Amino acid sequence: MPDKTPAPGRDKSIALSQFSTLCMGLICLFMVGCGPQLVNWALRDYTGSAALGALRAGLLGLGYVCAALAFATLYNLYRFLGRVQQGAVFVRANVAALWRISWFCAGAAFLCTPAGLLLRLPFVFSLGLCAGFMALIVRVIMNAFRQAVDMKDELDLTV
Repeated sequence: MPDKTPAPGRDKSIALSQFSTLCMGLICLFMVGCGPQLVNWALRDYTGSAALGALRAGLLGLGYVCAALAFATLYNLYRFLGRVQQGAVFVRANVAALWRISWFCAGAAFLCTPAGLLLRLPFVFSLGLCAGFMALIVRVIMNAFRQAVDMKDELDLTV
């Protein structure tokens, strides 16, 4: 019979992950508050452009949409970690959370990659590529979790 005692550091690791998630939320909140200054910094080389005002507004809007996606991702991640901490790992709620996280990352990739190319902002383009890669990774993990949940449900029916 397997030992049910928690592995040393398991709860600390989950708590650290939850703390890190909250810290990222605070960093995102700070960046939202500093949005106009960050946009001005990102567009510092665009001085003299005729469409600078529209470019600023567009980049600021993109930043706020991406911030909403980031907050939604962090919320789902925090809830996911809470369920794992309670021992509910292979449950449908975790599969659904991973599904949502993957779509939030894909949304950021869909927005940032073309915007970075069009605006010739390598940082925004790189952010889009990273978000797309993250969506792929989360999607693979979600599919593994879904398979595990299906196997667990099937085993529960046979016992």
